[in-house]
Amino acid sequence: MKRFSLILVCILLIFGIGCKHTENKLSSTQVMMDTVITITVWDSDDDTLNGAMELCRQYEQLFSRTIATSDISKLNQTKVATVSPDTAALLKLSLDISAKSNGAFDTTILPLVELWDINNASTPPSRSDVDKTIKSVDYKSIAVNGTTVNTNGARLDLGGIAKGFIADRVREYLRSNGVSRAIINLGGNVALLGSNDGKDFTVGIQKPFGLHGESAVLLKLQNKTAVTSGIYERYFEFEGKIYHHVLDPKTGFPTDNGIQSVTILSDSSALADSLSTACLVLGIEEGTQLAESFNADVVFLMSDGSIITSKNLKLDQNGPTPTVTYK
Repeated sequence: MKRFSLILVCILLIFGIGCKHTENKLSSTQVMMDTVITITVWDSDDDTLNGAMELCRQYEQLFSRTIATSDISKLNQTKVATVSPDTAALLKLSLDISAKSNGAFDTTILPLVELWDINNASTPPSRSDVDKTIKSVDYKSIAVNGTTVNTNGARLDLGGIAKGFIADRVREYLRSNGVSRAIINLGGNVALLGSNDGKDFTVGIQKPFGLHGESAVLLKLQNKTAVTSGIYERYFEFEGKIYHHVLDPKTGFPTDNGIQSVTILSDSSALADSLSTACLVLGIEEGTQLAESFNADVVFLMSDGSIITSKNLKLDQNGPTPTVTYK
């Protein structure tokens, strides 16, 4: 459901795996959650940084649908299971966003994801197969009672919200350990703690179908999170049409509304993660209304090259790269 490295922190183009020290800055880059993650902290120590990485690893063991012992795998196999409090909390949040987005975000979309198999496919599935499969997609099937979850046969994919949830928890962990300045980049899901030495951090939104690392828009942010969903990272072409990985749970087909990417700015990374998908599915008007109902802001990049932002954001297109700031 999600994508890799859709947002680039411009000051954080770090290559290689391991830990790096530069003056008062520590940075660690590792491969997990099927992507590359980087955590950078200032005025801290290796133990705190390593603890943040270990927290990511622990959550991956709970939330990944491809790890056989995870809570999500157990639910997909057994339908009813007792899960960790964190998994229960994540599922409850997912269901709340699913309801408020009228199903535009739906963690039971796994059957459709498997049917399309975007990474390996060269032709779209038949309409009849889509119509048959879509009957298995319904977030209302999920019941969470304390830490007991009953999927009623629905199959879960938390790829549209899990990294955001993890980023929030990592930020909380760093803050509780005295860190006041950090960048958490979980495969493009970027959460910022504090400011860039009193100034804004610069976060670049990937240019759709552009070169890797080519920014279409620069965001100026402090203590916020930014998450993008786009149609350009995972797709195939068939008979002149692009079929991408962002599926509309109501139609069973990839979205086709002129939006190439949606970036959500929020205090909560889990919220931004899920809303970025929901808003891409819903379109500009309904998507903006949904984002603003959660006190989040949104940047749409359109297929005609235009940039549309919600009312709290200011777009400056005078420079070589458009810049978005808060009003």
